[in-house]
Formats: sequence, structure tokens, C-alpha cells
Amino acid sequence: MKKTAMALILVIVMLCSTAFAAASDPDVAIVSPKETVSGNNLLVSVKLTAPKTIKVYVYEEKEKVGDTLVSIDPSKISEGNLSSKSLVSVSVIMPETFEGTGNLQFYNKQIDDVTPGLYRIKVEVLDKDNTVTATTTTRTVVMPKDSQADAGNKIFQSQQSGVLQWVQNLIKSIFRN
Repeated sequence: MKKTAMALILVIVMLCSTAFAAASDPDVAIVSPKETVSGNNLLVSVKLTAPKTIKVYVYEEKEKVGDTLVSIDPSKISEGNLSSKSLVSVSVIMPETFEGTGNLQFYNKQIDDVTPGLYRIKVEVLDKDNTVTATTTTRTVVMPKDSQADAGNKIFQSQQSGVLQWVQNLIKSIFRN
């Protein structure tokens, strides 16, 4: 009797794990963002390799501290660190539905003015009755814009003086004619 019960439990576990493995649709893939993003813009890109209807959600994951929701510090994010926190998903955009009609199509959405923190992108595949058939989810970290890159841009935009300016003017005068 115990062996039969164990065998039945084993079969159920195998069937459940197969069902969970098939939960994402192979024809729908989140292309961007895949890694850490620097700056204040977030580009969400989803590739469809078959005619499908998808619904795209973008959430900022926040930590509940007392009665307030606080953005997660991107410099302190790690897998072990996230598992111990109670995260609350705050919607960044209204969920958008996209209907792909070809064999290769992309859904793209640029979200401006995002703050540094942890973001979750969820894509649901819908059937004709708007029932969810599969879900794909990814998380990405948005880091603050690098201040050193701004300093580098200022160097290239600064006014040149001295010998470098003279050489530049000489080259311009030679090649104008």
C-alpha cells in the first residue's frame, strides 16, 4: 500500500512539474531588458515568432517598510536578499494588449522617467477568449545614470584651445576646397 501511494505521488509530481515547465510559450520571448539597465529609460521588447495575442505588464517591485512602499536600492539587490523581503508590485504602465499577425513580430515600448530599482516585466499569452494560456516573467535592475559618463560627454563638448584648435582650423581650410 505504501509503495502504491509513493508511486502515485511520484507520478503526480512528475505531471505537475511538466505542467509548470510548459507554462511559458516558446513562440513568445522577452528580448529586452535582459540585464541591468543604466539610466532613466526602460525599453521593453517582446519577440513573437507566431501569430499570438499578448498582454504586457510592467511593475516596479517595492519593499513594504511599515506602512510605506520604498523602492529597492539597486546596489544592494541579490537573489538571497530578495527572498527575505516582502515585495509589492506597483504597476508602472497600464497593461497593453498586442496582437501579432505574422511569423516574426516585435512589441516595443519605451518607458521614460523610471527611477532606480527593481522592475518586473510580465507577458501573458491570450487565446481568442482572452484566457491566459502562458506567462513569461523577467526581472531587471535599473541603476542610476552614470555620472562619470556625463563628465566624459562634457569633455568632448568643451571648447578647444591652443594648438589643437589651430590644427583643426588648418585641416578645415585644406579640405574646404
